[in-house]
Formats: sequence, C-alpha cells, structure tokens
Amino acid sequence: MEAENIARNKHPEKTVEQILSISYRLFLKKGYEQTTIQDIINELGMSKGAIYHHFKSKEEILEAIGDKEFEDRNVFSKIKEAENLNGLQKLKRIFCNELESIEKQQFDTIASSLSDNPKFVSMILNGTMKRGVPLFQELIEEGKKDGSIHVEDSRSASEVILLLINVWINPMIIGNSGDDLKRKVLYFKHLTDQIGVPFIDEEVLAILHRYLNSISK
Repeated sequence: MEAENIARNKHPEKTVEQILSISYRLFLKKGYEQTTIQDIINELGMSKGAIYHHFKSKEEILEAIGDKEFEDRNVFSKIKEAENLNGLQKLKRIFCNELESIEKQQFDTIASSLSDNPKFVSMILNGTMKRGVPLFQELIEEGKKDGSIHVEDSRSASEVILLLINVWINPMIIGNSGDDLKRKVLYFKHLTDQIGVPFIDEEVLAILHRYLNSISK
C-alpha cells in the first residue's frame, strides 16, 4: 500500500490516465450502469482509495472522460488557424466535426443512460458551457470582423446555441423522436438564422440528424 501511495503521489497524471482509460473501456464493453467501481478496481489492480483519491464517484470519472475526449480531439485549434475559412465557415466546420466524431457519439451514448440523474446532467452541461461558449464566442467575434456573422452579443448567442442543442434538442435530456425532433431541428436553424449566426445549411442539417439518431438508439 505504501508503494502504491508513493507511485500515486509521484505520478498522479499517469494514475488518472489509467483510471480513465480502463473505466472508458469497461463502460463501452459492459455499459455504464452495469460497470461498478469494484469492476474498475479489479481491472486496474489498485485499491479503492487510489481511485477515490482522484474521483469521488463514477459520474465524476465519466465527466473526466468527456473532458479528455474533447481535449484529445482538439479540432478547434486546427480549424481556427485555417486561413481559407471565414468565421462562419469555421464555426460550421467545428460543429460538424464534433457531431461526426465517433468518440463523441460513443461518449454521448454512454451518458444517455444517466439522463435521469440531475447531478450528472448538471455536471455535463456546466462542462459544455465552460468549454464551448468561449470557443463559439471567439469564432463569432472573428465572423463579425470578416462580415460573415451579424450579431450584437456574441457571448449570449454562443450560450443560446449551445443550450438549445444540448438541452432543448438533445433526446438524452428531453425525449424527442420522429417528427417532433425534425420540427425542433428546423426551428433551431430558423433561430440561428434570425440571430445572425446562419451556420446551419443542408449539410449541417443532415449531419445533425445523423448524430441525433445515433445517440437516440
């Protein structure tokens, strides 16, 4: 136990990486609800204390997995530097890349089993707003400068767009399906057009529908 504590203190980032990697593999294989902390402990060969030193719950582990997946994809920094795209085109490209990411779809499918857990839903939404709003706002500001986006309050626009897609349209939060989902998606396009951030075209609509269908299964 002493050796384990020393290793944990010397290389906490490696311990966290191991916990996240093993947990994610188990969540995909067995399902989130079916995977217990004891399953994770058994796979890692660590004590319960080693895990709880870094994470207070299984929900926190899943939230950290989502953060890591977002950072690993790192599409924002690549697309942001694209000189051949204006702000609106960059916003569209990032939105589409996120929705088409297999890793994001896998994570969101796992997270869907926790849609009735208010604490977890709150954690995910807070994380999305914390990470996503500054990124969207930066690109909206760029679009305002190059003339491709026309909106006064870039922060509020970013917040509204992310809240609509992550709450109002999200079938994991609100049980949408069939015609009701199509109605909301089309109105989402109408709203973004009206506020001056018209990044949703036919290509985005098709990708958005595929993403929503993938996480609704």
